[in-house]
Amino acid sequence: MPFDIHTHGLWLLGGIFMFVAALIAGNVEWVEGTTMASFWLSVALSFVLFLIAGMCWISAAINSRR
Repeated sequence: MPFDIHTHGLWLLGGIFMFVAALIAGNVEWVEGTTMASFWLSVALSFVLFLIAGMCWISAAINSRR
C-alpha cells in the first residue's frame, strides 16, 4: 500500500499531537512561581491537543474505509 497522506499522514500527525499533549500533561503541577493562568492554560492546551489527535485518528480511520 503506497503512502497516502489522508490515511498514513493523519495517523502519524495524530501520534505527534498525542506525544506533545502527553508531554505537557505529564509535567503539569502546581509549584512555587506558577500563576493560575499559566497552569490552566497548559491544562487546556494539553486537552485540546488530545482532542486534535483523536480527530486525526478518526479521520484516518474514515479515510481508510473508502
